[in-house]
Amino acid sequence: MIRTRSILLLVLLFLAAPACAEFLLVPDSRTVTSGGLMNVTLLVTNESTEPNAVVLPQRLILRTRGVLSAPDIVLTLAESQPRHVSVNPGAFVRVRYSGRLPEGLVGNLVLEPVDFTGPSLGITASSPGEPQVIANEQPETARDTKADAALSAVGPSDRDTARFLTAFSPYEPNYFAVGSNGPTNVKFQISLKFRLFNPDTKPPFLEKLYLAYSQTSIWQTGLTSAPFYDSSYRPSFFFLDEDVSQWPFRKSSRLGFQIGLEHESNGKDGASSRSLNTAFIRPTLTFPFADGYFFSVAPKIYTYLEKEDNPDIAYYRGYTDLLIKVGATDGVQLGSTLRKGTGAAPYSVQLDLSIPLKTRKLGNLGGYLYLQYFDGYGESLIDYNRKVPSQFRIGLMITR
Repeated sequence: MIRTRSILLLVLLFLAAPACAEFLLVPDSRTVTSGGLMNVTLLVTNESTEPNAVVLPQRLILRTRGVLSAPDIVLTLAESQPRHVSVNPGAFVRVRYSGRLPEGLVGNLVLEPVDFTGPSLGITASSPGEPQVIANEQPETARDTKADAALSAVGPSDRDTARFLTAFSPYEPNYFAVGSNGPTNVKFQISLKFRLFNPDTKPPFLEKLYLAYSQTSIWQTGLTSAPFYDSSYRPSFFFLDEDVSQWPFRKSSRLGFQIGLEHESNGKDGASSRSLNTAFIRPTLTFPFADGYFFSVAPKIYTYLEKEDNPDIAYYRGYTDLLIKVGATDGVQLGSTLRKGTGAAPYSVQLDLSIPLKTRKLGNLGGYLYLQYFDGYGESLIDYNRKVPSQFRIGLMITR
């Protein structure tokens, strides 16, 4: 009954959120030099039946999806533009913004609005000196025509699709890696999160609620019939704010905070069944440095709500996963996930090294060359109480 009332309350709050103008960003060029100027046209639409008076923000803040160490991108309203505009029913107005793309950001980027409603913006950030398509020198009439064409190409169904797709983002790393310490095996992980409420929902905390699904599997391809050794299925529900505040002694640092519930099981029955429910909190502190380098630490602290299938799991797994990561925003990164059980001996260490494959020699491949090393107890849930042989794997990381 309590769960049903909570769901009804969330639905009522969502329905009570006021309608507002929709924003659509159209860049002058889809290719922007890292550290260079970024010019955009903001299209403010009105799909209602009444005129809409809009106060334009002085600044637009964009955040790079999946790159916690990247600084925010700030676009400023052009001085010649009025801040107060009126948008007629079924019409739109164009407004100009510009700002600098932070140095060190290179590659295909997805930029998400932080403080306004609208779909994400996809651009390619090139290194200084690389050839790019320059559209900033077009006359104003040419840019207006381009903006009109972009808006006319986005129909109601396309907007719905954009809203749906931009609510999805990577959660934990997605990868495929192969190794052999005994039978050849493939370990892979799929992990996505879904934002439940659209940006600008009232009250604001609702837009930071997520559902996520992660699956980690070990596939024994070297055995007859290539069976799956074990899989861990982890649905979760949580609140996530990736930038709670900046620490006073280093203004560029970023402190994130996550709190939620997670279920983990291997989907088996009988003696092979493994299952647990946890409540967790995870602060994430990131320190950016020069040339795109960063250091981050994120302890995931949890308590067991239910562990009937494996009542002694805390002895082997403990109560904290410690994630430490260091490297460059668009370069080589090294991560480590550490666990220590409450017992004297049990521990686990996983090291993850990722190297971008976006080089001319490799044909501008996507993703990252991925090297993984695991040692300790419980690489899979079925082995939570058993020390497995150390394992080295190599493969492809899709998101990190």
